[in-house]
Amino acid sequence: MKIFAIGSAVPYRPHNQADVTAVNIVLYELLRSLRHLGHEIVLQMLFNQYRSTTSLSPAEENELLHLRELGIRVLPPIYPEQYLIPVGPVSRLRRLGSLISRLFVWARIEDFYPAINCRHIISERVRSSKVDALLTIWSPEGVAATHELHEIPRIAYQGDIDFAPVEVRVRDHALFSGTWSIRQELMMLLRRLELIQFKRVHLRLMRNVPIIASVTASNADFYRRHGHPRSIYHQNTWSDPGAERLDLERPDPRSSSRTIKIIGHIGYLNRTGSTYGLKFLLVDLLPVLEEVMDSLDYRIHIIGGGEAVPSLQPRLRHDHIVVRGFVEDLDAELRSSDMVLLLNNAGPYQAAFTRHIVVWSMSLCLIVHANSKKAIPEIVHMENALVGATPFEIAQMIYLAATDRDLNRRIRQGGRSTYEKYFTPHVVAEALSKEISSLVRPGAA
Repeated sequence: MKIFAIGSAVPYRPHNQADVTAVNIVLYELLRSLRHLGHEIVLQMLFNQYRSTTSLSPAEENELLHLRELGIRVLPPIYPEQYLIPVGPVSRLRRLGSLISRLFVWARIEDFYPAINCRHIISERVRSSKVDALLTIWSPEGVAATHELHEIPRIAYQGDIDFAPVEVRVRDHALFSGTWSIRQELMMLLRRLELIQFKRVHLRLMRNVPIIASVTASNADFYRRHGHPRSIYHQNTWSDPGAERLDLERPDPRSSSRTIKIIGHIGYLNRTGSTYGLKFLLVDLLPVLEEVMDSLDYRIHIIGGGEAVPSLQPRLRHDHIVVRGFVEDLDAELRSSDMVLLLNNAGPYQAAFTRHIVVWSMSLCLIVHANSKKAIPEIVHMENALVGATPFEIAQMIYLAATDRDLNRRIRQGGRSTYEKYFTPHVVAEALSKEISSLVRPGAA
């Protein structure tokens, strides 16, 4: 098949640069794997409105050159300046009228997805490419810009529900802001009203996509509950480091001369999931862990750029906490750990954070909050992860991972086996290919 793929970032192979995220890596791995399966790929990058540069960096050019060498056709990228409409001077009365209309009457798609303004450019490029199907990869911009392309079979490979981070931040305003004022309360009221319209627009947009393939199982359920006829769970992926590079042998954790290394967090500290994960770790888990791990020497490493929300910053100053910031060689840090905690799903915001898959791919000992099973049903307690629903349960799992060498090794092996069975780029791309085929040739999948 000939597939027109849209991404909102540049696909990347290396993941050790500060500005490279899971979006870049997953985009690359899926495109490469789909190409390896024999599909013709046309790539359109449609950058989101937050990109500040209007040209590609030398590193980005190099990554795109590699894609071309793989046989992928790369179209000229579309920058925000090509779809953001400049707003001139507007009277206060007109501005108020526009706000009232947006919040109380009928919000337009472009109010929340300005990339829809480049739909004519996208439509022309899709049609001239004579493709069989259209695939958006973690690209809200791509979904919006192809909203009116009904004649081309479309599938959206989705990460978040677009409004979900906004919704929980509005709900837990005190956690994320740490301050209160009358002005802030008024702003929160406006954001709540805006959120109602954002939900309506998002659902209207997604109903037009024939297949929604969500990497988070609970998100697939959400779209089904809201009437989407083909909302499915579809696994996330990550680069395969190769089984031959993995080291399952760990030093004996009972050695009195060794400090147990716990990775307590990975990722930007101020993100939505990060904030909930850090809150659970620092406020709920740490006091319990101090009692459970009283006889052991351990350090909890917090890895990631940015700063935690103000309400959590004082709690990072703790004898057992090591704040690392951005690290140059994340893989080396992970390999040298005794266990990796992923607690971002401890709050009301759940997602299939790619870090779960990273840990499994590297055959590390994964410890998660029970809510992660809602996002990733392949998680099985005592087989490929240690799972707890309360601070005490998770503290017990940490103690077991630190003191039971055989269990630690078994979890590592189970995680790697789960990755190989469900989450390698080839496996995920092959399943995605079948879904696309079912649209192009009904009954093929």
